[in-house]
Amino acid sequence: MTIRRLLVLVIAIFMVAGMTMAQGPKKDVGKDVPLPPGSDRSTAGKDQLPQVPSLSIDVDVISLDVVVTDQSGNPIGGLEKKHFRVFDDDVEQSVTNFSPTDAPLTVVILAEFSNTFGYYFDDVVGPAAGFINSLRPDDWAALIAFDIRPEILTDFTKNKNELFDGLRRMRIPAYSETCLYDAVYDTLQRLERVDGKKAIFLLSTGLDTNISKHTYGEALKKAETSDTMIYSVGMGQLARLYFETRLSNLDQITFLQADNVMRSLAEATGGASWFPRFQGEYPSIYQAVSANLRNQYSIGFIPKVRKTDGKFHKIRVEVPNLDVNHDGKPDKLKVRHKKGYYAPKS
Repeated sequence: MTIRRLLVLVIAIFMVAGMTMAQGPKKDVGKDVPLPPGSDRSTAGKDQLPQVPSLSIDVDVISLDVVVTDQSGNPIGGLEKKHFRVFDDDVEQSVTNFSPTDAPLTVVILAEFSNTFGYYFDDVVGPAAGFINSLRPDDWAALIAFDIRPEILTDFTKNKNELFDGLRRMRIPAYSETCLYDAVYDTLQRLERVDGKKAIFLLSTGLDTNISKHTYGEALKKAETSDTMIYSVGMGQLARLYFETRLSNLDQITFLQADNVMRSLAEATGGASWFPRFQGEYPSIYQAVSANLRNQYSIGFIPKVRKTDGKFHKIRVEVPNLDVNHDGKPDKLKVRHKKGYYAPKS
C-alpha cells in the first residue's frame, strides 16, 4: 500500500468516526426557517459556533448505504463486512469502512399539492399523516409541498405537532400544474449537507407538466449519485383504475410513464416504490419504509484506480445467498444501493 493510500485510509476512518457522532440536523429548527442547511442558517443565529479554519484534503472515499432484503422484501440484518463484495466498473474493491446503521432518521415528506389529476385527501394528507405517526421520537422530519414550485411547510423538527400543523395548510390546491423534477432536484440538493441517514418519502402522481427548470434526466442523475434514498408512493391509482375505460391511449401511456418516473427515481437511490389503490395498503408501506431505513449498512471504499475523468462510474454490491430463514436452504437475497458516482474532473 502506497503512503498516499495509507494516509487516505486513515483520514477516511476518522471521517466515518466523526460522522457517527453528529447525525441529522443540528437542532430543532421549527417551521419558520428555510430548510437546512441553507446559506441563511449557516450565517445566522446567536448560538452559532465560532468558525474554525479547516484543512481540506482530497479523500477518494466512495460511501453508500446498502439495503439487503429477501425475495419478499423483508430487510436482512446482522450481516458482516465479509458478506459484502463491492465492484466499481466491474472491478472488485476492498471495503475500507463498514457499519450497520441504526441512527435516527432524517426524512423529508415531499408531497404533490396540485389539481393535476384531481386532488384527493386520501392520496396526500392521509398518507402523510400516517407516515408522520410512524416516526420515532428521535427522528427528524420536514414537510415540503409542491405545485409550480416546492414550498417548505415545516422545516426539520422532532415535534410531530409541527408537522401536522404543516399538513393543515394543505387544503385546497391553487394550481393544476406540477414541477416534480424541480421538487426532487431541489430537495436532494438541500439534503447534500445534512449528515446522517437521509430519505425522501415522495407522494406524487409522477406527472410533471413541463414547467420544471430541470429535466427528468437531470433529476434522475441527481438521484443516482445522491446519499439520500427515495421511497415513492404513486398517487391517484384508484381513480385511474376507476376511469381506465374512459382514458385515451395517450392518457394511459402518460400515466404509465409517470409510474416509471416514480419507480426509476426510487431505484436510482436504492429506495423502493409502491402504487397503492386502497387506504388499507398504507400502513404496510410505512412499516416497510421504516424497516428498510433502520436496517441499512454503511459501506465505503477507495477506488483502486483514482478517476478524474468527470464520468459516471457504476457501483455493484453483491451478497451471497445465505440461510437467513434458518431452514437449511440458502435464500436468494436482493441488494439495493445507489447506482454509482461521478468522478471529479481534473
